[in-house]
Amino acid sequence: MKERLLVLAKAAPEASAKYQELVCVAGITENNEWRRIYPLPWNLFWKNSEKNFKKKTWIEYELENDKPSVHRPESRKIKFDSITPLKEASFAEIEKLLLEKNTCIEELEQKGPRVQSLGTITPTQIIDFKPVDNTHYQQLVTKKAQQDLFGKPAIGLEIPRYKYQYAFKDDNTGRTHECLCEDWEAAELYRKCEQYRKNGKYADENEVHEKVRNKMLNITKNNHVHFIIGSHYRFPTYIIIGVIYPRKTDLQPNSKTPQTKQ
Repeated sequence: MKERLLVLAKAAPEASAKYQELVCVAGITENNEWRRIYPLPWNLFWKNSEKNFKKKTWIEYELENDKPSVHRPESRKIKFDSITPLKEASFAEIEKLLLEKNTCIEELEQKGPRVQSLGTITPTQIIDFKPVDNTHYQQLVTKKAQQDLFGKPAIGLEIPRYKYQYAFKDDNTGRTHECLCEDWEAAELYRKCEQYRKNGKYADENEVHEKVRNKMLNITKNNHVHFIIGSHYRFPTYIIIGVIYPRKTDLQPNSKTPQTKQ
């Protein structure tokens, strides 16, 4: 059975307990259903892979079956060799879909991840983007030092010492949420800034955090930013797995970007 998906979230690659680097992808199907396809191998997204695809792109793939793969109802396993990247969607098309499905953290928490584990919110106020310790850093560094049967590092990923979280409000109740941001774009930004530090371009970790913070706050300085929210696979907590925002050209008058609901 084939299915088409508008990709709205590509979470940062993570190392599993079996030393495999995996990626979680989520979006909305052509039938207007939330879908999470996981796990996908990290090497699928290498630049030389013909299966590589980006956010805001339609893809087609074959399902292993049409049953949830885990306790989260939107999750499916797919035959990742069957992935075919299709066309990029316009921001107007994407935002229209997201506004129709707009929710808030409280509604997701009330339902629980066994009922709805994916959703989209439009933050009413973004307060901060700040670093937090990667609680699994030392454990993963130890695993990375090990080797597989072929003498290669057991984990090929660079292990981030820090992760980041947004502090924001998503309704008028006044409650402030702090959610980890696992968007691949944010993780890659931190990796590049950290490499600049190692090469002497940035003075220290504080400058790295400042560069990352400024970039991730700057992209939210308009009324067209949306967070794709997903539940953690082990715990009933929600994290940001995708940040959807417009390019400058998307906000020009001829782009036909819909107005955000008030």
